[in-house]
Amino acid sequence: MSPANEVKVGAFVITSFVLLFGGVIALGSGKLFQKTQILETSTRDSVDGLQVGSPVKYRGVPIGEVSAISFEDRLYPYEDDDANTVDDGERDGNNQRAQQFDYGSPVVIRMEVRLDIFGPERSELFTKDIERGVTKGLRARMRSAGLTGGLFVELDMADPTEYPAYPLAFIPDYPFVPSAPSRFNEMITTLERISSSLGHVDFEGIGAGMKGAITSINRVLDTRVDKLLVNADDFIAELSASNKMLQTLISNPKVVTTIDNAAEITTGLRTTLPAAVREYGEFGAELNGLLSGEEYELRRLLSALRETADNLEVFSDRARQDPTHILFSKPPRKLAPGEAEK
Repeated sequence: MSPANEVKVGAFVITSFVLLFGGVIALGSGKLFQKTQILETSTRDSVDGLQVGSPVKYRGVPIGEVSAISFEDRLYPYEDDDANTVDDGERDGNNQRAQQFDYGSPVVIRMEVRLDIFGPERSELFTKDIERGVTKGLRARMRSAGLTGGLFVELDMADPTEYPAYPLAFIPDYPFVPSAPSRFNEMITTLERISSSLGHVDFEGIGAGMKGAITSINRVLDTRVDKLLVNADDFIAELSASNKMLQTLISNPKVVTTIDNAAEITTGLRTTLPAAVREYGEFGAELNGLLSGEEYELRRLLSALRETADNLEVFSDRARQDPTHILFSKPPRKLAPGEAEK
């Protein structure tokens, strides 16, 4: 065999071996039989930590990986604008921007999604209903992979009013999912806003005002605390004197004797008072019975006393008007039984 044929045979064997090895790897990974779909998103946030091959998750479930990361003006240059979709004014603006470097160009991220994850019957519905999902709030967000510092793309639902889908300056080649700021970037933005607000606070003026207020308080306290201390000393002295008087009163034997006598009187009342109350009740019952039995006689007695009082009143009136009539007048004639006085 000639040397030229040996080289050809060797190259054929090596090529066959490489193709066979690549085929085994491809068949082992199963990618040849996977049905995939490319999705796009763009963001103005930093994608530091995101790389080709980074995971793509939908609500935490891995569904694919990042297939390409590039700038918007590289994938969709302005000079390639479609004449049927861009008017003259917008084309002129695009041509002007094409002559300048866009330092704020968004980053376009292309994701290869495995549709078999959603099942054989609903695999194609995921990409067909992307527009409806975007309307309801489907957004792409950069998330941290943990301590490694890597990023991955997470597709999840968000509030469409809080994260609206802004109009694009290009026509995407693949189904497009708007992006939402990452939680970390939102936190950094909030901290920067707070820091900026604190920068406008007049801390020197606040400190001067607090210093003046403290000085005024010290001045007031200096003028009044001494008086309060004097009054407090007087009050404590009076309280001490009152305490001594109370101790003297309590230790007086007469007070102790009086308290003991009062205790004895109270004890005696506790024993004699119930008997007295009981006797008083019995006396009241007897008096009530006596009055009930002599009620008729008492009424007659009261009636006679009232009639006697009336006669005395008439006699007194006659004696006052004509005293001689009482001494020299004839006695009244006797009334017959049943005859009334005229």
